[in-house]
Amino acid sequence: MKIQFESLSSFIAAADTGSFSAAGRKLKKSQAAISLAIQNLEIDLGFSLFDRDGKYPKLTQQGELVLKDARELMSQYSAFIERSKSISSVEQVKLRIGIDPLVCCHKINEVIQEFSMDFPLVELKIVQQSSESLAQKLTDKTLDFALGVFSHDVKNNFEHISAFQLNGSWVVSPTYVEENQLRLDNGVVNIEKSVFNQSRILLPSETPLTDIDEVSLTKQIWYVEDIHTLLSFCRNGLGIAYLPNFVVGHDLERGSLNKLVLDSEQTGNNCCRASLIYLLGYQKSSAVEWLTRNFLKLKLCDPVQ
Repeated sequence: MKIQFESLSSFIAAADTGSFSAAGRKLKKSQAAISLAIQNLEIDLGFSLFDRDGKYPKLTQQGELVLKDARELMSQYSAFIERSKSISSVEQVKLRIGIDPLVCCHKINEVIQEFSMDFPLVELKIVQQSSESLAQKLTDKTLDFALGVFSHDVKNNFEHISAFQLNGSWVVSPTYVEENQLRLDNGVVNIEKSVFNQSRILLPSETPLTDIDEVSLTKQIWYVEDIHTLLSFCRNGLGIAYLPNFVVGHDLERGSLNKLVLDSEQTGNNCCRASLIYLLGYQKSSAVEWLTRNFLKLKLCDPVQ
């Protein structure tokens, strides 16, 4: 069965106007053309849609049922046409972006939600992996751009734009504090540099070591790409971890983790800067320009806890 669009539109017009001639005037067709279209539809369906015995055609019971479905189908067709017209004006239909979980705070989520309203027709794919992995995907051309904390070596191979500041803290579990007899004062752990250097350090990939000398560490550094796994290790007392404040905020509030500061430091907060990276020569669509502009408006991704 192959239903013709013209047959459906003629059928609906005849049902709405009450006659084939009126339907012809509405659709700017002859009465004969309307009558033929409806006859072809009836042949395809295998039953009559109109009772033609009276002066004016009258819908049969089957015709009344078909009319409801026909109206719904035509409504969907009209919506399809309008959507197709809108899609034709979209510069980029699919957008693939990478976001390191290290920087994916609530402000990033708010930007994405706003994007969905301003670009409802753009199909968005978000990949959440370490910054190092995202850079490789960008090289493989499986991403349009990436947002993360990138090393200088990575930045040199891409077009990069410095974005917002990301605050983080060194944290440690109460179990670790007790077992290592560390000094706890108002929920903050003070630790000597020598003790810090003898501790196992838990770090997300690509985290800059801004306040420690990696060479002076006597225990190994564990790089854990998954933040939730790293957080679990730290809660279980496997070492001292560095994580963004928005990740550890809840643990600090309920006391399952304590903030840690070196005796020589004034604060336990550290910061690094997130960056946007693109392949060299990448032509940014209006959707990418919108995301770039709004990510750059984020001066600070979560305040210091």
